[in-house]
Amino acid sequence: MKIGIVGLGLIGGSLGLKLQSLNHTIYGIVNNEFNEKKAREKKLANFISCDLNLLKECQLIILALPIKDLISPSQRLLASIPKETIVTDVGSVKEQIVNTWENLHPLFIGSHPMAGTEKKGVDSGFEGLFENAKWIITPSQNSDLNALKTLSELIESMDCEICQASPKEHDEAVSLISHLPIFLASALIETVHTKNNQPLLDLTKRLAATGFADTSRVGGGNEQLGLDLAMNNQINVLNAINIFKNKLNRLETLIKERNWELLSDKLYASKEIRKNFID
Repeated sequence: MKIGIVGLGLIGGSLGLKLQSLNHTIYGIVNNEFNEKKAREKKLANFISCDLNLLKECQLIILALPIKDLISPSQRLLASIPKETIVTDVGSVKEQIVNTWENLHPLFIGSHPMAGTEKKGVDSGFEGLFENAKWIITPSQNSDLNALKTLSELIESMDCEICQASPKEHDEAVSLISHLPIFLASALIETVHTKNNQPLLDLTKRLAATGFADTSRVGGGNEQLGLDLAMNNQINVLNAINIFKNKLNRLETLIKERNWELLSDKLYASKEIRKNFID
């Protein structure tokens, strides 16, 4: 297929590399000449340009743009997308994006690959990002079935597992397993950064290893993404934070009361529950 990718950062660039390996022809759009040069050096697409007219050739277009640019797309972008072209996005929230694009394009299907790293920009993409990843598609009653079939087949060809949910269900679920961890990790990083105790800070820096790296990784990523998630999935994120605070307060109470038996039970229970989420 001739596939357009608008935005060649971590997700878009990785898609460009992966889809080229599957013999698709990729038309990549970047936002400036500097990124165009870097994207060419990394061979993120077969054709790379700042000119949106490049998309006129495409049978399917993937919008790998910041959430704000998906919710309020430019008129130039809209004018460059042929009506017969299938369009999807990779945004981390879905309700607002789907509501916007279903009114703008007849063959839009919302989607979201559950893959990423803490890196961003045209230097961050790599072909193996989507290996064994889950990829959520969020069709609605208005979705074109042929477009849905084509998109699903493309996602499965990348060795991804498709999950299907409504945009609302998606936003509720990812607020718990994807958005909440960003804010927890941010708070954890602030907690260990003991500004008023330099010797302790120096020691914690020296001792920080894989455990801290694992639990803090998403707090060291793209700050704009975290802001966009809070702004555009606010209610669900606040609900998730409130649930977490209640759970943490309960653990705090058990420690204060020296209720070691119940604390042990809770730690064991969470260990067992985790197996349902992580293979």
